[in-house]
Amino acid sequence: MNQATNIIAPLSSEQQQKVIAQTQVYIKQAQQLFKLKDKTLEITFDLKGRAAGMYRVKQGKGHIFRHTQREIRYNTFIFAKYFADNYATTIPHEVAHYVTDILYGLKNIKPHGKEWQAVMAAFDADASVTADYDLAGIPLKKQSLFIYRCDCREHQLSSIRHNRIKKRRFRYYCIHCKQVLQQAEALT
Repeated sequence: MNQATNIIAPLSSEQQQKVIAQTQVYIKQAQQLFKLKDKTLEITFDLKGRAAGMYRVKQGKGHIFRHTQREIRYNTFIFAKYFADNYATTIPHEVAHYVTDILYGLKNIKPHGKEWQAVMAAFDADASVTADYDLAGIPLKKQSLFIYRCDCREHQLSSIRHNRIKKRRFRYYCIHCKQVLQQAEALT
């Protein structure tokens, strides 16, 4: 830990290579257990915030056809602070999401449903959904807040809700006066 700022040092490149190798071990195990076809999977260490890991799928648009990009993202700071625990739990957790995506499709199952739990059991891994880590020293994403008003008061909305309003996907109403919230200004 860096004493001057109390920020946890991120994973070393040697530790990152261990995480990548263990991720590949679980993928190979899944290929044998579930007759899984090998799909391209990117492993990155760019996740920020409170989660130790994340599996995601991005649909890209090419000139001729759509392509799917699968990725497991790890939080280098949380992994560094709790390496042994994340090595044992987060890696199989995220690989299990990858496996269930390949086998069933993410839209066809619940994220931590019976299919995912079965993969975790096959890995002989703890199927706990979340960990409760002390995040002291971990850089966290700071979310912007936006001031919205109604007829009776001010409201602070997160950047997520603000962006939903801006994209005209949602309207938010005051629970007191039932008026639509209107943007006033941004906080940071």
